[in-house]
Amino acid sequence: MDKQNSNWQQEKEMSNGFWLGLIINLAIKLPRWSIRLLLYPIVLFYVLIAPKKRQVSRHYLSQVLPVKPSIFHVYKHFFWFAAVLLDRVYFLTGKYDLFSISYHHRQEVIDSFVKNPGQFFLSGHFGSVDALKTQAMDKHYEIKPVIKLDHNQTVVNLMKQLNPEFYENVIPYKGLETTFEIYENLKSGISIALLADRPIADSKTLLVDFLGDKISLPAGIFEMVKRYPFPANFFFSRYEGGNRYYVEYIKMKPNHDDTVQMIAQTFADALALQCKKSPYNWFNFYPYWIEASDEA
Repeated sequence: MDKQNSNWQQEKEMSNGFWLGLIINLAIKLPRWSIRLLLYPIVLFYVLIAPKKRQVSRHYLSQVLPVKPSIFHVYKHFFWFAAVLLDRVYFLTGKYDLFSISYHHRQEVIDSFVKNPGQFFLSGHFGSVDALKTQAMDKHYEIKPVIKLDHNQTVVNLMKQLNPEFYENVIPYKGLETTFEIYENLKSGISIALLADRPIADSKTLLVDFLGDKISLPAGIFEMVKRYPFPANFFFSRYEGGNRYYVEYIKMKPNHDDTVQMIAQTFADALALQCKKSPYNWFNFYPYWIEASDEA
């Protein structure tokens, strides 16, 4: 396992079970705007007590902002993460009417399901993947996410309480056997959503260029895209402040001769472009880049 791979899996959760549970319970009972007010002091607290995450945020923001990031930029980065996490409560409880969600290429994706109901949807820890569920509200097709349920257990348990059915309709990551489960679902006409910007467990990785750094991506995901006979898409659901989300779909058009490495780099380039468009939406608060000494 490379150092970057272990970094994010060994990170302590950016949440305390008691406080997160309290916020969720209040969010169910009180208006969204009132809960958002509570985020300001909570986020300030986490910014003050998390020097390593501040450092990572500064490093990342220095690659995507036109100015040198200050503590105010770092605070905003933390705040957008908190705001999106809070909005999970509302997405998981079906309160879609609270949000203004715009789509790019949505109809093309819907039309494509007629011929190819089983497709790959690749994204990263960028914005709110929960907004993708609004894509499937017409129930003519199904999208199952693959989730590593043993990480961020506090969040997973609390979200299960909110919507047990959601976690019954996911594919838990269980190593190699998960690839077979993914294939069987795709073959039966069920689409698969995967977050492809972090290595998983001790799986094989690919080194790609990303915002001036080298990062590791999970090779298995891109090997499936290359070898399995199903269409693949990128999707990015970015938070735009207030109650606004913007979901963009990008159809992959790989050439037959594209290698797995080339497909992974295409994804990294697409993610980097999204980060430059909306810098505060990428939520990786661990040292995601590969140091020169790690490459040796």
